[in-house]
Amino acid sequence: MYRIGLSGGVGCGKSTVSSYLKELGIPIIDGDLLAREAVRPGSAAMEDIRHAFGEAIFNEDGTLDRLKTAEIVFTKEEKRQQLNAIIHPFIWHRTQEELLKAQEEGHDLVVLDMPLLLEISWQLRVEEVWIVKVPLEMQIERVTLRDGFTREQVLDRIHKQMPTDNKLNYADVIIDNSRSVEDTRRQVREALAKAKERMRNIRD
Repeated sequence: MYRIGLSGGVGCGKSTVSSYLKELGIPIIDGDLLAREAVRPGSAAMEDIRHAFGEAIFNEDGTLDRLKTAEIVFTKEEKRQQLNAIIHPFIWHRTQEELLKAQEEGHDLVVLDMPLLLEISWQLRVEEVWIVKVPLEMQIERVTLRDGFTREQVLDRIHKQMPTDNKLNYADVIIDNSRSVEDTRRQVREALAKAKERMRNIRD
């Protein structure tokens, strides 16, 4: 299968691109969705998280308190790495299952929608990388409105990720999501057509 890795910084509108690709009939493997699956009560990953972090980050019903967890992992680098070391193998296992499912359904191209694609070196597991970008101030405004964070909180989260300029160095495709929705969709259609052409060339 031809795998496209889709990523971008918080607030860049990666979900806009992902949703449109889905409309176009492309299977999407959603890293955020798989991460939430990893922390469902009773999962193997949750037991490891409980052992590593204790009971303080759990709600009474056994679910993960996402705000408390975020507060810990975004302020303590070693805890963030510890949590990632638990969750990322689970996500990769589920990604492989979803890739097999898409292949069995007859798809020859699939998109891995992964926020931390580059931070965890998953660019090595795809045929090409798409990065969605917007200007920094637009990122801050979008996340502030969406999540209710302060400017300082948003900047802290942005700085915890790989800088966008660094991500662009890995990009085969750059989607500028700072203009209209239709302009973004146009870029997606053009990039998808080129990806399919490359896929055909590989086969030939």
